[in-house]
Amino acid sequence: MNKSELFKAREQRILSAALVTARGKGALDFRMADVARAAECSVGTLYGHFLSKEDMMAALVQISLQQRHEWIARLNEMELTPMERFVTLLASERVRLLRDDVLAQLELLVSHTELWRRAADQRQLALRALVEELVKALEGILQDARQQNLLAVGEAECSTLVARARALLLGFQLQSSRQTLAPTAELAETDGLLDALANLLAGAGLAEGHTEWRTRCREALRQYPALPEVAIQAPNAA
Repeated sequence: MNKSELFKAREQRILSAALVTARGKGALDFRMADVARAAECSVGTLYGHFLSKEDMMAALVQISLQQRHEWIARLNEMELTPMERFVTLLASERVRLLRDDVLAQLELLVSHTELWRRAADQRQLALRALVEELVKALEGILQDARQQNLLAVGEAECSTLVARARALLLGFQLQSSRQTLAPTAELAETDGLLDALANLLAGAGLAEGHTEWRTRCREALRQYPALPEVAIQAPNAA
């Protein structure tokens, strides 16, 4: 391998080690020294790849959100109604976060706090674009529905509808306990989330449009890709 390939391979190993460490010590409680020990490198080597622990956390989140970016493109190619695409996209967020509790915690911390501001400038820009992509994709689906005369609301109402749908999803993702940010299966049953989102859209005038819409959404969700390679490589315990 050339120097660039070696650098990328080492960074992948560091990120896998960071995820191992976060799983063992907690998303906020791990130290750079812990990661260096797990990655079998020096702390100085870590700082050759990442500005800070927060930058490393942001890099892990970036990998997860990049997977969502690819999924959105794939979902847009499926033969689904606008309602089905909207519901499936939000439900797939629940699927993605439930697959790895620590990645979910890191994403919530980085996406909903000021931690991402401590990341490298280039990573901040990439993260901001990836975080905003979900909103833009959802608003784009509603715009498609408007163009097809399936939804008779204005742009402001569409933005409000997206915000309400995301809040609904967040409620399904979070445990009632304030002690953890990890998603919980009990509050995130797929059918319950699908029905809640469908009811929200129906209230705005966007009906299912297909009697088998739940089955079609579930089939689409089954095509969601596997965990990112960095998460697959990392064992569940430190």
